[in-house]
Amino acid sequence: MTKKEFLEELSNAMQLDYTLKEDQDLNEVEEYDSLALLSVSALFSEHFNLEIEGRVLRNCQKVSDLIALAKDHIKD
Repeated sequence: MTKKEFLEELSNAMQLDYTLKEDQDLNEVEEYDSLALLSVSALFSEHFNLEIEGRVLRNCQKVSDLIALAKDHIKD
């Protein structure tokens, strides 16, 4: 998966009507709530076969932190 595809999938998982940017602060994304954390966790599981704990996702500050969690599966 490319980084662009991941950003689109991530935006869809969070039910956003725009595409997230890599340098975007997650605290500024109103929809990044507990439901979004579940959706993002499911995204990692479904696409990358990675089980990411909720506390790890909650500690992510920027979209780039989420990208880093799947760095071995995402191409530039």
